[in-house]
Amino acid sequence: MSVEGDVWPIFNEPPSAAFIDVDGTLLAETTTYLFARILMRRGLLRRSTLLRALYHGLQHRFGRLDYGSLINVGLKHITSIPMVDLERIAYENFAEHVKPRLYPGVVDHFNALRKRGTPLVLVSSSPGFVLEPLRIFLGCVDALTTKVVVSRGRLVGVGSGPPCYGEGKLFWAEEWAARNGLPMERAAAYADNWSDRSLLQHVGRAVVVHPGKRLSKMARELGWDVVRPSRPARGS
Repeated sequence: MSVEGDVWPIFNEPPSAAFIDVDGTLLAETTTYLFARILMRRGLLRRSTLLRALYHGLQHRFGRLDYGSLINVGLKHITSIPMVDLERIAYENFAEHVKPRLYPGVVDHFNALRKRGTPLVLVSSSPGFVLEPLRIFLGCVDALTTKVVVSRGRLVGVGSGPPCYGEGKLFWAEEWAARNGLPMERAAAYADNWSDRSLLQHVGRAVVVHPGKRLSKMARELGWDVVRPSRPARGS
């Protein structure tokens, strides 16, 4: 039975896996934008690049993101920064800006699912190193992200396979489920954006968070759970 409100759904039987989008689903912000902002504040990124990241974040919100353009712009401006520094800053960004923005109930809900035996898997277009602190914090077994290539301690480009955006999220979720012998029809997926509908339509239980009009209409028609948690006070 579907539910709608500020309470996260309850499962009679634990899902075979939970595929969890990040931006707009776990927090009311774009993680890549937050990361770009902290890089700018430390003099590692130009303000114009931050504004470009904000623009792409708005495009994502309206389901019109050109992800290929975003990843190319993003990588171009951070290839000179050693990966060890990017990873360190990602942890600082999580503690200072991501964790305080998580929706109420997120931690308790996914802790309860994990304790019942459901493997948690982040599915996001954000770079893996940006999401690693969140993955560890929530106890996720994996993070499916757009693959990047690292050479001599620096990012050099995009890896093989489709970007983890739109249909790409379904591709990587199905690949992960098949590799781990877990049925998609018994899995759950959490997402907020119209671009995530392919993944939501291919699992046994779909949960949408603060959906826009189109996704909200689809959720009502298909009996999906709709969660509208209160938004944390906006931090610095």
